[in-house]
Amino acid sequence: MFSTEQISEHLETLRADGFIEIEQGFTEAELAAVNSIIERPLNQLTINGTRGYVQQSNIRYLFQTFTWGKPIIDLYTKKSVIDLAAAYSGEDVHISNHRIYRSYPSRRKVMHWHVDNKIDTFDPDKRQFITHQAPIDKGLIMIAYLSDVHEGGTQMIKASHKWGKFDKESWSEAEINANDGEIVTFNNRKAGTVLLYDYRVIHRAQPYKYRPLRTSLFAQYSPTAMPVGEPIYLSSQDINLLTDLQKRVLNFGASPSTENWPIGSKLQNALDFCRYFFRE
Repeated sequence: MFSTEQISEHLETLRADGFIEIEQGFTEAELAAVNSIIERPLNQLTINGTRGYVQQSNIRYLFQTFTWGKPIIDLYTKKSVIDLAAAYSGEDVHISNHRIYRSYPSRRKVMHWHVDNKIDTFDPDKRQFITHQAPIDKGLIMIAYLSDVHEGGTQMIKASHKWGKFDKESWSEAEINANDGEIVTFNNRKAGTVLLYDYRVIHRAQPYKYRPLRTSLFAQYSPTAMPVGEPIYLSSQDINLLTDLQKRVLNFGASPSTENWPIGSKLQNALDFCRYFFRE
């Protein structure tokens, strides 16, 4: 990804701009290994014992991300990324949220501008996630493009971690304009591009209406002081291959504080079942 000597330089950029971009952060071999693993499950619905994807809006999320193979685990646990996240947050970090997802173009769905310094818990009775902002939370998110991205890429408001309100999750266009926010859009990027950003930076995925599809990897590296986050499921064949660093970052021995996002509504589940049934 990058050398230890580059961490100081990246820290300066993160503190100034709130993000860094690394071209070809993952090698072609790493991308090929992961994409060959995820293609089948991203084309079959998780239902009635079949594992594949979970649908939320116009996005498919890989179910039980880490169970699909060691190449996926290795992308999430790059030592250079973990060292940078720890140096930036000021303490050891762990993966609190994770997903691999495929976005489909939509003329109706628009992601709102938001920040991610928050704590999520799941209410099983209401079947919904409850969110609380955490002003003291400071860490990094990694978004890696697993496919070429021509439009619909990540957008960030440069240096917004300096003036944003850390107790506020969602932002309007008017609020961003009032702060002279500079929008940086990461389109026309090759597969393997890696973005690392302070998750207090205001960001979103750019709305997009046309193909091709885009596939991405998301990881949130949170400081030790924050809750564990989502459960992490592994295949037994991979456990003995993990390093001590990987075990720590993957929260070995710790209890999750929420469920894996997303969890479809009962209506969504019923619609998915009907689509699957009539397709068969």
